[in-house]
Amino acid sequence: MNILAIETATPVCGIALFRQGELVDVREEILHRTHAEKLPIYFEELRDITNLKVTELDGIAVSIGPGSFTGLRIGLSYAKGLAFSVDIPLIPVPTLQAMVLGTKPRKGTVRCLLHSHKDIAYGQDYKVESSLFTTVGYTEVKTVAEHLESLPAGIDILHFGCDELLSNTDTSVVKAIPSACNVGKLACDSYDDLVERDFYELEPDYMSVFKLGEKLQK
Repeated sequence: MNILAIETATPVCGIALFRQGELVDVREEILHRTHAEKLPIYFEELRDITNLKVTELDGIAVSIGPGSFTGLRIGLSYAKGLAFSVDIPLIPVPTLQAMVLGTKPRKGTVRCLLHSHKDIAYGQDYKVESSLFTTVGYTEVKTVAEHLESLPAGIDILHFGCDELLSNTDTSVVKAIPSACNVGKLACDSYDDLVERDFYELEPDYMSVFKLGEKLQK
């Protein structure tokens, strides 16, 4: 499986190449509001050093959210452009799920938190069994304090960007840094489940408070 993977849903901006399911190279760093400028540069660097031809790819994997409104649009737009150019599918990868994959958590249930703004974070529980994990419930967006109040006893927290908001908790806390490497690995492992061949109307999973309110009213 040959996959090009993109992460822009968070302050991390990255692009990684997988050949035959194995990581070949990655360009990645934490940026602030320069994803649109840096992502094409990273792609060109990766293409030149790996002799990448987009036609060799089985798909473009992209971190689909939840996450930064602007970052998600940048990543998906760039991924769509590459996929359109050679008629290959997209693989939208849930951002929180890719974060969990990168931490290799112990067995049991974990909660993954991704900072949104102020004291708000996206949160999703996962049941971890060996190298496999499944979602529990649904993704919620609320204050970190509210996430902690609803946290079942004995489960670990994996997070990105919530350091200060979690500084006083007694719960086991592990930093989970988003990465294009995790996006690509999940895309390779779950290709058949995630692939989207008709992706023209595919939108990021913004998971905003406004969007949640709309869903509840339906």
